Amino acid sequence: MCARATGRMGCVISISRGRRLPPWNNRSWSKVSMMICERWVPSRRPAKKKTKASHPFERRPRTVMWVALSLLAVLSGNQLLATPADAPALPELPRLALDKSLPEVRAAVKEAYDAVMAHPRDASANGKLGMVLHAHSFPADAEVCYRRAHLLDPASFRWIYYLALVEMDQAKCNDAVPAFREGLRIDPDYLPAQLRSGECLLASSDWDDAGKLYESLVQKHPNSAESHYGMGRVHAARNQWSEAVASFRKACELFPKFASAHFALARAYQRAGKTDQVREEMRLSRESEGALPEIDDRLLVEVQLLYRDYEAYLKLGTELGGEGKLADAAAAYEEALGINPRLSEAEARLIYLYTRLGQPAKAEEHFRAAIRLDPKKSDAYFNYGVLLQGLGKHKEAEEAFRKALEANPRYAEAHNNQAYLLEGQGKMPEAVAELRKALESSPEFPQAQFSLGRILVKQGNYQEGIQHLLKALSVQDESSKASYLYAVSVAYAGVGDVENGVRYLRLARVKAAARNDSKLLGSIGEDLRLLGGEESPY
Repeated sequence: MCARATGRMGCVISISRGRRLPPWNNRSWSKVSMMICERWVPSRRPAKKKTKASHPFERRPRTVMWVALSLLAVLSGNQLLATPADAPALPELPRLALDKSLPEVRAAVKEAYDAVMAHPRDASANGKLGMVLHAHSFPADAEVCYRRAHLLDPASFRWIYYLALVEMDQAKCNDAVPAFREGLRIDPDYLPAQLRSGECLLASSDWDDAGKLYESLVQKHPNSAESHYGMGRVHAARNQWSEAVASFRKACELFPKFASAHFALARAYQRAGKTDQVREEMRLSRESEGALPEIDDRLLVEVQLLYRDYEAYLKLGTELGGEGKLADAAAAYEEALGINPRLSEAEARLIYLYTRLGQPAKAEEHFRAAIRLDPKKSDAYFNYGVLLQGLGKHKEAEEAFRKALEANPRYAEAHNNQAYLLEGQGKMPEAVAELRKALESSPEFPQAQFSLGRILVKQGNYQEGIQHLLKALSVQDESSKASYLYAVSVAYAGVGDVENGVRYLRLARVKAAARNDSKLLGSIGEDLRLLGGEESPY
């Protein structure tokens, strides 16, 4: 079995072992494409029983297809198709199960397949079909096509290299190692092939050949963290722990976020009985969150550029945005739009992301695109309103929120933001009305609860105001919780309930201290002194 290719089999990105590179970097695999394959690998369907049909989109008997091709050749004035006597025998083209694929994916595969059917002994056509299948996680089918391309053009490094990659991707390192070796005889200096060959040798426990390879690599490429890491693994397998420590440390120096190298170094330190270093390296491994150094692989980039599954990019953008990785999320949505430019949802999300990233021109551009696609896209208007509000364009922001509410009258966030603008104009009754509408649509909306409670307390309606403020404490955003607790304490103090005032001040102080909010801590300290609350450490 091929170590480190397992767990992501069927996904071209597993070869890159999840390297996270900028999507505009033309030197290696796109970050967003790699993240997609890190997170989701489509479930493998059992191979269907072969039939006599030879085209994935037409279920005609093969004889009918060949007759059609022959007639086409005659009508075009060419000779009938013939195979030279010394031409290599080719494996049969795969039958493809694409019924669950997106139309864009099916179209890309069909175009490449049709080119092979028209020119079955053209190496480039066969290889291109392999690349399309490779890009969309059909490694077994891609393997057949790459093998055909290699047999037709054995002098090409590209096809034998791609063949080795998909074999490695399927944990078939016993097949991949000879393919890598054959490729390296054609292009002995292609570093990605050398590194991936090394991974297969390590996975196959071929320590001697792996050792020779990595010794050569650390000499030729002393700044390659991967090479030093591989050398360290060879030393560890041979129980050469001092040498392993030196190699792993060098790998970590060259790429400080190298999670696997930190983990391997921790194990080496453990063998050496160095407990303190073990804890430190385990901590660094955890904090690195699986990061790995990139392998600059221009050939793999060419496969990535054929990827057409925009839904995977949309899903990835949503996940990355939820994790706070805004630039990566924006790149994912941009990739989706590159495949399908009519995705209004992606346009709307990019308004929000570019607003948060401080790129108002790009946010504006995507707003215009979103409403061209869907003039009633409520979240596009809302996100644009947030952009305008942040730029101090309150009148334009109010208009954007109004249009969002015209498209979706139950848009709680739009009611809330409209209330904020109305409050700023001193229109308190209108602001309260908007907040009540927000809570009708979303009763558990903490921000609306807080804003309504704060206004009601300011108006002297303490009883109802405090109830809304208490409900606001359900907020999950820890950055807001200290301020919400402080507002509750002030409200209780306003009605003379000193006990609860002091209680919530102390709770607010804990949250503020956890976030090192010195300004809020100062206000809490002054109020505690005024209320006579103790000031001992919490």
